[in-house]
This record gives sequence, C-alpha cells and structure tokens, in this order.
Amino acid sequence: MRVVVLGDIGQSIYHVGDEAMTHAVVDELQARGITDIVLLSRNPEQSSKLYGTAAVKTLKFPWPPNRRETYLKEIQAVLAGDMDALPAADQVHTLIETIKSSDGVVIAGGGNMNSPYGWLLYERAAVGAIANALDKPLVISGQTVGPVLTGPDYDAAVELFRSAALSSVREQTSFELMREAGVPAGLTLDDASFLKAGPVDAAYSSAVPTYQPSPDRPYIVASFAPGTGAMDRDDFNQGVADLLDRIADAGQVDVVMVPHMSRPGNRDMDMETHEDIRRRMRSKNVTVCGQFTAEDAASLTMRAEFVVASRYHPIVFALAVGVPCLGIAVDYYGEVRLGGALANWGLGHTLRSLRHVVTPGFDDYVDLLWNRRNDIRAYLQDLSPAQSSFQSTWWDAVVETLKGATLDAPVLSTPEPVFPELHSGEHPAAAKLTANNESHIGHQSVELYRLTHALEDTTGTLAAVEAEHEKLRVALEDSAGKLSAVETESNELQNQLRALETSLVVRVARRLKLLRA
Repeated sequence: MRVVVLGDIGQSIYHVGDEAMTHAVVDELQARGITDIVLLSRNPEQSSKLYGTAAVKTLKFPWPPNRRETYLKEIQAVLAGDMDALPAADQVHTLIETIKSSDGVVIAGGGNMNSPYGWLLYERAAVGAIANALDKPLVISGQTVGPVLTGPDYDAAVELFRSAALSSVREQTSFELMREAGVPAGLTLDDASFLKAGPVDAAYSSAVPTYQPSPDRPYIVASFAPGTGAMDRDDFNQGVADLLDRIADAGQVDVVMVPHMSRPGNRDMDMETHEDIRRRMRSKNVTVCGQFTAEDAASLTMRAEFVVASRYHPIVFALAVGVPCLGIAVDYYGEVRLGGALANWGLGHTLRSLRHVVTPGFDDYVDLLWNRRNDIRAYLQDLSPAQSSFQSTWWDAVVETLKGATLDAPVLSTPEPVFPELHSGEHPAAAKLTANNESHIGHQSVELYRLTHALEDTTGTLAAVEAEHEKLRVALEDSAGKLSAVETESNELQNQLRALETSLVVRVARRLKLLRA
C-alpha cells in the first residue's frame, strides 16, 4: 500500500515543528504496516535522506492571495478535464501522476491553514482536490484552522476538510470553527505529541554547539522565536532574560536554549534571538545550542526539568512526557495554538500572553509555577497514558480509513482545568475582546496584502496594454507613412501616364496632319 504524505518539510529554513509532525506521521504509518511512503517536499533529496522514504517535489503556490486563488482554479479546471487551463509543463501534472499511483493521501499536522500562510493552505487545498478527483482517500491530521481566514481562504479550508474521508484539528478553537461550518472533524493532540525520544545516553550531535545532559545537573529548555508581537523586541528579550535568570537562580539549573527555526549553516532566527537573550542574562550556565534535528530537539526537551517557550512544539513535547512548562504567546495566533495545546492537558489557563507578562504580578506567577512543578509533573505523567492511548486510536483510524473504512473522527475528552491558583484572573470577556481585535487587525492586514498585489497585477496589465497600444500606434504610423508613399508613387505614375497619353495624342495628331497634307 502506497501513501502520499504532505508536510511542510524540506524548506530552506529548517523548522523543528513541521519536520517533527511529518516524522510522527511516518512513524505511526510504519508502525501499522504502511512502509511504502512518498513524501511531498520542497527539497526531496534532503527529505528522502532524513526520513528514509521516497520523496518528490510538492506544489509551489504564489504568495499573493489573488494569484494563489487563480492558480487553484486553474488546477481545478485541469482536474475537471480542461487540459488547456495550464501548460503541459506545469508542476501540477507530475503531482497528479504521483497521487494517481498511490492508495491514499495524508496531510500531516500543522498551523498553516489560515490566510497569513495562505500559500500553504492552497497547496493543501490543491492536493486535496487532486486526491478527490482521483477518488483517493484523504486524511487531514492535527490542524490549527485560522484564526485569521478571509472569505476565499475560509471557503478553501472548509471545502478541503469536507473532501476528507477523515480529519482532525488540534485545539478547541479550531474544533468549534469546523463544527460551525458543518464539518465533522475530530479533536486530537498535535501529531508530534508522542514523537519517539532518543536513547537516554544520546549524544545530541546534530547541533553545534550542543548540550549534553548530566544525571546530577537539572536543566531547563528555553525556545523563543524572533517575533515579539506588539512588544518592543528589546523589552521582550530583556524580560525573557530576567525570567530565565529568576528560574536559574531559584533552581540552580542550566539554561539550554534550543532553536526551532534557522537556515542551515547560519546562526540566525531563533539562535540570533537566543544569543541576544543570553547577553542580557546574569547567569553564566547558559548554552545557546545550534540547530538540532527534530528528533534531537524533542528528545532533549523531553528530559528537561522545565520548559519556557514562545515556540509551540517545545510545549507539545514537554506536556506529553510530564515536563512542566510556561508558554508565552506574543499574539492571538500564539494564544490559540499554545493555549490550545495546554488546554488539551487541562492547563490552558496557565498560558501567559504579552498583556500578562508586563504586569507587576508576573514574577510571583513564575515563582508559583516553578514551585508547583513537581505537582504538575505528577499530574501530567498520570494523564499521559490515557492521552497516548487516545492518540493511538486516532492513528489506527487513519490507517483504517486509508484502507477504505468509513469511520467517525475521534474527539478528545479535554480534562477539566487543574491547579486553579495558576489562572491569570483575566475575565473571559476581556480575553475574547482582545482576540477579536487581533483577528480584525489580521483580516485587515491580509486584505491590504491582497489589494496591494491586485493593484500591482492591474498596474502591470495596464502597462502591458499601454505598451501594446504604443506598438500599434507606431505600426499604424508606419503603415500610414507607407500608404502615403504608395499614394505619392501612384500619383506620379498617373501623371506619367497622362503625360504619355498626351504625348501619344500629339504624335497621332501630327501624323494625321501630315497625311492630310
């Protein structure tokens, strides 16, 4: 049985989370007897080496909204039989053949089914449309949908989910959005929640510099993205430095900064952010690691004493094995994902956003969370077997669906919130108002992006029309000049003819006169 798997992999920027989710899909399929797997990747050669499977080029969609919408319509036209809708050399034809030779398609988990990452949403919509046209079962696993979805993008996302034989989302917000759209998607944990950890004595050699855990020296993992939302970057990074110093001083622990995104061979993005945070810290026992593979990053995180992150997957890795964590969201997109991951374990109320970290009580909260870490660890470890069993049920359903079964998507029973003393105290109405404001701004930003590129395309079209008009004007002037020359030549010939006729008449008259004489 051959299965095509689409994940956001093989990027020029290595992303631990995206790679981890695809690793999890491959692991779970292989554990259930599906070994003929074809990955869709931006760098098939790299992905084939990392995963040990076949890999082919995925579709590359344009970023501007109007252009990606047009390209999806052209692909849909090809699937409907209009082979003139796209050139014969277009990339989609190769992908159609790849999916045609498979028995089913899985779209691995992710957080890109929204308008800000619309080119990735439309890539998935196209893959889903191809699978549907070829009558191949489509499974969509562990997605965040939204929160920002403009009209056309919302329609594309809903149509994609409706075409799936089985689908799931990974947090309550996305689950409610799908149910409101009439889509029977399930609710599951993130795909990479139970990614296989490496051996205890792993060397973690995929990164330089690296960190080697010591049995007698606890450490915390910190992972921060460059984005700081509405907060000044210097202020945010200084706040993180103070936070990490506070924990390191209290626990006599090492601070291990694990990047989740960077360009291979460069110490940029997360690593650059981590270096800036380290420069601001008082503590000296800080390691800014290089870029780990997804497996090493997950394994190192799973063995930590505590995790602090604005990145999503450090929180996912930590929760599954009982590591207490502090998630910090810098925007509403982060609140949906980080808060959703925590809520799936009964800890959604422990999330803190920018509006919380700037309050005087934040330090007290950090102290309280740190002091309750052993209780939190015991709670998570007690819950983990049931969560793991549920997630295993999901993967069983995925494989059965690929084999042709028709099943209802499982829905995670979300635990009731625990440790109420860790609640921020923010009223739900205030949180909802903030969410609505950020969503509104997000929609406006996407629409502005759409209009900007639509204007560029219109301007380009107008310029092309004007250029064609100028070409025709020059051609017309040239034709007019040639016509004038022809008319002049014609007049000259007519004059010559008249002159010739006059000369002939004169000669004839003279001859007649001579004859009379």
